Amino acid sequence: MIELFVTTAWVGGWQPVELAWHVRRLAGVNPAGVLVAAVAADAVQHRVGEVHPAWRDQLVDLDVVLVEEAVARDPAWLQRAAAAVDDPVGALCDLVAVLGVLPRLQVLLPVPGRPDIGLDVVGSDGDTSTAGIDPGVLAKVRALLAKAEATTFEAEAQAFTAKAHELMTRHSLEHAVVTGPSGERRARPAARRLLIDDPYAEVKSLLVQVVAEASRCRAVSHQGVQMSTVVGFEADLAAVEVLFTSLLVQAQTALQELAHRTSTGSRERSRGFRSSFLRGFSYRIGERLDSAGEATVADLDRESGGALVPVLAERRADVDDHLTELFPHLVTSRGSGPSDGLGFRAGEAAAERADLPGSQVTSG
Repeated sequence: MIELFVTTAWVGGWQPVELAWHVRRLAGVNPAGVLVAAVAADAVQHRVGEVHPAWRDQLVDLDVVLVEEAVARDPAWLQRAAAAVDDPVGALCDLVAVLGVLPRLQVLLPVPGRPDIGLDVVGSDGDTSTAGIDPGVLAKVRALLAKAEATTFEAEAQAFTAKAHELMTRHSLEHAVVTGPSGERRARPAARRLLIDDPYAEVKSLLVQVVAEASRCRAVSHQGVQMSTVVGFEADLAAVEVLFTSLLVQAQTALQELAHRTSTGSRERSRGFRSSFLRGFSYRIGERLDSAGEATVADLDRESGGALVPVLAERRADVDDHLTELFPHLVTSRGSGPSDGLGFRAGEAAAERADLPGSQVTSG
């Protein structure tokens, strides 16, 4: 029965990592463990050629490759995996309760074994990993980010992260000029979803939005499932993920430093202050990105002999068209303002201190 829920989720646009994350967030670790076993049972039914590389990467992230052989050898593995968790009946009931009310999402990757189900983004092959990105540049970016994660010195981590952003952004613009505004080599936009963790998921989605706009992408927040879909060209989508992750870490670090300097129960530790802090951080980061981007686009446009600006204009139109294809009934809502002015101003100050690459681009 659970496998049927899983395959129904795939048809409804869900992907393995998204589904496991959603179940863990709403139901807990035990139901998520049973779900992963069900995902593994589903995976062994498909030949390697039926599973898109990006989908396989997500299975690896869930360690499904490791349990795949166990399921193949013993069809009863799923039942025993469910029985091995604490309160297996409760875990199964909680899992079914979540899977039974999944909202439909846009199909962004080919569904294994279902060639009849097309992607919701026309012109995309579903590759949301490295399309349009030079492997050498990607390797350098990943190496820099690994160093940033390994160091215990904040200034050093920011320097590594800023350099990674700079490499990715310049590569994106240069790739845009090479592909040109039209012709056979013209690239097509794609889309990918970002998971927004608690707490303050709504405000964190605002940070996704401002980073996406600054990277020539568009972002749509999914109410109720704490995800944001970002639409854009592949190199830009990769830059959004890198920049969002880094800036979120910097904002959270600044909040932790404030908490360490204040006592329990203080204003700086309240939900209103923290939410307003993240909102102020996001707004100010957006302003900084826009300002830096205008200068960067102007510089690279001069270097390309005026070829960049018309390319960016046409690519923006392509992104808008694909956004409409994905979300034909998109509703724009006005977000609530900050509930704590002091927190908002503290967030703006933290955004001023946040390290940014000098070559970040704008949405047009």
